[in-house]
Amino acid sequence: MPSPAERPEPRGFARCRDGCPYVTTGPIEVCYQCASERIRQPADPNCRICRQRLDAPGVACMNDLCGSPARQFERVEVIGLKSDELEQTIYQLKYWTEWEGRWGWCVIHARIVLGYLYANPAVCASVDAIIPNPGRPAVRKGQPSLDYIATTIEEAIKQDDHGLPFVLAPPLIVKTTETKRMREAEGKAARKAVGTELYNVLRVPEPARVHGKTIMVYDDVFTMGETLNAVARRLREAGAAKVVGLALARQPRW
Repeated sequence: MPSPAERPEPRGFARCRDGCPYVTTGPIEVCYQCASERIRQPADPNCRICRQRLDAPGVACMNDLCGSPARQFERVEVIGLKSDELEQTIYQLKYWTEWEGRWGWCVIHARIVLGYLYANPAVCASVDAIIPNPGRPAVRKGQPSLDYIATTIEEAIKQDDHGLPFVLAPPLIVKTTETKRMREAEGKAARKAVGTELYNVLRVPEPARVHGKTIMVYDDVFTMGETLNAVARRLREAGAAKVVGLALARQPRW
């Protein structure tokens, strides 16, 4: 194993599959450092709940959910903003038709998630379970499909050497049928409607497994929080003590 000083340079985030020596075996710290150099952070001041940029310190967040009694999650932890290279890799993961290429981004994103959690241990110090946002893969035009959120957590479990409390199977919460995608909803009212639709098809198979627990829910993109809120509501109703979010990318201010 070469020392850090002897290691070759990575190709750069979003160029991972372009001959990077770490694409298949890269240490988490190398990949996370490489990605961190290109991932933009939420600007200050920002909302303590959703990390959205604020116009000035102390002003109310423009995200209505943050100040609403209907909010069921505590906060969302954000790894970076959905822009530049990070946005590019998320797009490729969602829309590339090549199966292996899409799966490969789950591996890289898992390293970024792990690197962030390792570098910020307080984020999950009191978390009892880290789970993927529940989804159901859909087959399109005969192509094999991918539940990329669950696959990212699966890859994180494979690569984790810190014993983080990931839970994948059996799932703590399940989505029983397909719903409209949040990215297809235009406007706040439409997004709230999709969140309600999602809530109605979520189930917690074994409430005893979440009772009294703090659950962290991972998703790739956080915008207004309607998806996370639907999941949190179901988990809280099943007895979860707290629900927090973990987002790979935060949609910049709408």
